[in-house]
Amino acid sequence: MQPVNEIGAAIAAVYAKALLGLAEGAGARDAVLEELDGLVVYAGRDVEFDRFLSSTVIDEEARRSSLEKMLRGRASDLVVDALQVLNRKGRLELLGEVAHQYRVAVEIIKQQVEVTVKTASPLTESLRAMLVGAIKTRFGQEPVLTERVESSLIGGMVAWIGDEKFDFSVSRKLRVVKDKLLARASHELHSGRSYFEGV
Repeated sequence: MQPVNEIGAAIAAVYAKALLGLAEGAGARDAVLEELDGLVVYAGRDVEFDRFLSSTVIDEEARRSSLEKMLRGRASDLVVDALQVLNRKGRLELLGEVAHQYRVAVEIIKQQVEVTVKTASPLTESLRAMLVGAIKTRFGQEPVLTERVESSLIGGMVAWIGDEKFDFSVSRKLRVVKDKLLARASHELHSGRSYFEGV
């Protein structure tokens, strides 16, 4: 699924809020979240399904019929009905963002915050506990961790807490050092000094 702009995110938030209200009324808040997440994961794995959701070529009625055949009885009526509303409004490409906004709203209710952590190697139990404790202290919310290993970071970590990014990776520190050295070299070349003086 493609990322959306600010307007798309705002529209998705409206749909997510409406769906959450219905889900809470039916006592199905967490179940709906699980279904939405499942659909997003499936769309990420199945290119044809992803295209089906976002294609402007497919007729609205044909897509409505296909959604009914594929999902009615397999997914909850709340989720299928929500998809049909998105289809009628020509907004099915926002499904991923609707799911994200729904999750954010649920986390606020539960006093939780979504945290994605990328590290060069898997987190140890002690480091995970320290991270969770620090986030609780700083944000006053229970972190829901998603951990990913990315060897290009070399060391340290990059964390997304909600929509805020914190980069404590070694690769970032190296980039900062490199940028400072390049800036110094450029300044000294323009000033007529040798970059290697005093090295």
